[in-house]
Amino acid sequence: AVVSTQSTGNNDKKEPLEDFTIPRDSNLKIRSNRIISYAQIKLLPHGDEIDMAILMSLSSLLIYIVTEVSIYLKYTPVTDLHLSYIWSMLVLLFCTKFLCYMFKVYIQLGGGERSLCALSSFLFVVFALFVSMANKNSIDFGIEEGYGEFVSEFMKFANSTKMIKSAAHQDPLPSVKAFKGFLIILSGFIGALLTFPSFRYGSLTSQLLLGEASLPQDENKEKKEEGIKDKLVQVLVHFNLIAPLFVLVCWCKPLVQDHFMNEFAVSEKSFNFLRIAFIAITMLVRVFSIKLYTQAHLNTAKRYLRQLKREAGRVDHKTVQQKIAYTFQYSSVIVLQILTPALIVLQLCLILFSLQNTPDVMPDVAPANTILAGVTDIMPDVVSRSDVTVFQGMRAVLTKNFMASVLSYVVWWIVSVNAGVSMMSTCYHHVSEQV
Repeated sequence: AVVSTQSTGNNDKKEPLEDFTIPRDSNLKIRSNRIISYAQIKLLPHGDEIDMAILMSLSSLLIYIVTEVSIYLKYTPVTDLHLSYIWSMLVLLFCTKFLCYMFKVYIQLGGGERSLCALSSFLFVVFALFVSMANKNSIDFGIEEGYGEFVSEFMKFANSTKMIKSAAHQDPLPSVKAFKGFLIILSGFIGALLTFPSFRYGSLTSQLLLGEASLPQDENKEKKEEGIKDKLVQVLVHFNLIAPLFVLVCWCKPLVQDHFMNEFAVSEKSFNFLRIAFIAITMLVRVFSIKLYTQAHLNTAKRYLRQLKREAGRVDHKTVQQKIAYTFQYSSVIVLQILTPALIVLQLCLILFSLQNTPDVMPDVAPANTILAGVTDIMPDVVSRSDVTVFQGMRAVLTKNFMASVLSYVVWWIVSVNAGVSMMSTCYHHVSEQV
């Protein structure tokens, strides 16, 4: 609806009519239209963030494919610091920045949002504590072995470097329990960041399961085609809801790992590849189905009008307009809340896949040493020989098993939080809609 205007006489100035109210049971309708232009999405609030996330992710994927192909063809040494890692880190930082921004907004709102963030952080810390105490035979990420290699390599690096030799003996690295405590705190923070996006995802899933989020259809389409499409949507929604639960058991040794390796004679490297591939496929399906969830959010405006008809009295026309306009403008935030966690998991899967193809020992290769030596000769005031030594030592400290264990735990934890909260939110909204 658009506010009418009237002329004021000889001059052509137009002034808006005075505020008026309408009956709540009025027969108001919303016209549906498809967004067919990519430029239309950029006009929405946070449209630039959507554009940046998509372009950075595609660039990261392209650079990753080119890097892996060059490594496979032996054009690039496998031990070099590749550009694909840098692009993956940029995407991770961008997505984390947006999640932190949304978390800050919810904290500033106060009231129930702030209390829910604090409660979710506490509950996730408690859950992470139980996970850290789990037996290695039930669920194991290899954190203890990986951290042991990290400590060993760091002590070698500290003993060979004079500037931190004394500090290494005075302040040794924390124990494995202390490192697990850091991961528990990190788990609580990640859980707080993903609480509201996962809760929103669950509410939209509930609407899709109830069949209230169909896309705008052409009038000449047959009902049979629409019925088949609705069934496909239901299958896709159920897959997005249930598939993350199978991801959770991928690190459960008795149920999955031991069964696959013993029954099907699958090697550990092949099993890790299949596990990463399954997680990546799950996240890709979620990314490509964002359109359905965005339409489910837009249809909340129709639900608002249906609810308005059940009420008595009158309502200000501006209230109705603002509610519908806010629903449309908030759709960009919905896209980012679904897109950013999936992109984080996908980028971590790419890094994990690269680590699987990396040898256990990272020797110094000639191309890397040549580049570092050339930089030292060109800019001796900026990069010294000691800086080169520190860089080479840090490459050896961050071992393959240590990085793989930490990233595996982070991937499992993100999927766990998203799956758990979205499942509870789906059940809650599904029950509340039927009551």
